[in-house]
Amino acid sequence: MSKEKANEKIDQLLAHMPSFIHEFVEIKIADEYSPNTILEYLKNYQQFFQWLIQHEHVPEKEMNAIAPSSLDKLQLRTATQYKSYLLRRKKQNTRQLNQDGSKKQSSETLSKVTIQRNITALKVLFKYLAESSNNTQNKPYLTHDIMREIANVSDRRTLQSRADTIEDKLFLGDETEKYLEYIRDIYPETLSPQAMKFYRRDSERDLAINALMLASGLRLSEVVSIDLDEISFEQNRVTVIRKGNKTDSVRIAAFAMEYLANYQAIREERYHPDKYEPAFFLSISKGKAKRITGSAIEKMVEKYSASFKVRVTPHKLRHTLATRLYQQTNNLVLTAQQLGHSSTTTTTLYTHIENDKTTDALNSL
Repeated sequence: MSKEKANEKIDQLLAHMPSFIHEFVEIKIADEYSPNTILEYLKNYQQFFQWLIQHEHVPEKEMNAIAPSSLDKLQLRTATQYKSYLLRRKKQNTRQLNQDGSKKQSSETLSKVTIQRNITALKVLFKYLAESSNNTQNKPYLTHDIMREIANVSDRRTLQSRADTIEDKLFLGDETEKYLEYIRDIYPETLSPQAMKFYRRDSERDLAINALMLASGLRLSEVVSIDLDEISFEQNRVTVIRKGNKTDSVRIAAFAMEYLANYQAIREERYHPDKYEPAFFLSISKGKAKRITGSAIEKMVEKYSASFKVRVTPHKLRHTLATRLYQQTNNLVLTAQQLGHSSTTTTTLYTHIENDKTTDALNSL
């Protein structure tokens, strides 16, 4: 999500938040937290406050009325109950529909990653409230921190188990090239005349986005936020803001540059953006060219990939690049640097995908 859009959503959420959350956000902005990180924190706090009100753990009936004193009266038991709620909660973002057109209830619970993000966000907030005097009353709001004793959750699967889960959803080997060729040459043959109109308008853009993710391993939010002046066609690089609000210059594999150049050549003529529009990737919304959204890219990747082989997400395209790069270089540090990982711990996953050396060694016993 672009900084502008994230800041807009932050303001919308803050309008319904208590004053101490406004102070917390001011401090995080001063600490140079990225708008996307702050936005995710606020979403987690909104859910927590709504849960507190619904289950009458606080006396207030509206979020913006919740007082620090009400949070100070919460017991460790309450924090434990909320963690249990997260572990049981079903996903709510399913796109499947019932026969009557209503959204189908998901049977899947929240992922461990999502739950941990919620807990981390609350730990950050309660630590601030219990320790910092950087607020209007010049002393900590809370006398104790109930979140400090709440244990983190972890994915109990081995790296090999996780690798096996995602391996079938990666476009490895020559499938990367075949996927892009499918979008360009075969997919349009499946379209109705009406759908073909939109394909002709957006095909260069869609190919460029898919190629870029497969050639760089960028995160979805990083792709969305790219501006015109941030792609270097001379150096095959793109400048992005990584997690932690760090600026990075990311290499792009050569095969994607032609797709990016083809899109750049038609961008102005096809989308007619305002001369002040900095976004590189555009979409048409209400007749006006605007920065493409992450949701639009997710739907686009889902559409093409499901028709090609198996429905995947933009994050799986990132996994594809990471796996191919590690297999080519056998270098965890280089792969971690390309992905923007702060350490190789997360990157170790890719050593377990298509690990033929282990299989060959076992078969030789």
